[in-house]
This record gives sequence, structure tokens and C-alpha cells, in this order.
Amino acid sequence: MRLAVGMAIIGVICIVAGLLTAYLIADHSSADSSPSSLTAIGLGCLGFLLILLSAVLFIGRSRGPLWRWLRKPPREAMPRS
Repeated sequence: MRLAVGMAIIGVICIVAGLLTAYLIADHSSADSSPSSLTAIGLGCLGFLLILLSAVLFIGRSRGPLWRWLRKPPREAMPRS
């Protein structure tokens, strides 16, 4: 769970860094293949992938307890001993 949270935080930081790079550093008058533009695109993509992987880890982690909770019979159906 800590890994998923850490990856989500790092993903958000990468996206923000990519946006700041694109806004502040990238030369908007040149072609899209300038190094600063490619850096901004790379940071944004990396951040998106980290957030996506974090969501997969969250879903995988919470699927087990949810599945056990759904399969558990109600207390009224259990025999009394």
C-alpha cells in the first residue's frame, strides 16, 4: 500500500514538473522536438504511467478483502452451535 501511495505522489510530482517545464522552459517558437519539449512530454507520460500503475496496485490490494467480504455468508445463515 505504501508503494502505491508513493508511486501516486511521484506521478503527480512528475506531471507538475512536466507542466512547469513546458510552461517555463520549453521554447514555444521552435518545433515540438526540442529537448525541453521532449523532457516535458516525457515527464508527463512518466507521471501518467506511475499514477496508472498505482491505481492497479490499489485495485489489486483491495480486491482480496472485498472478495472475501462478498463471499462471506450472512450471520443469520450460519448455524448456531
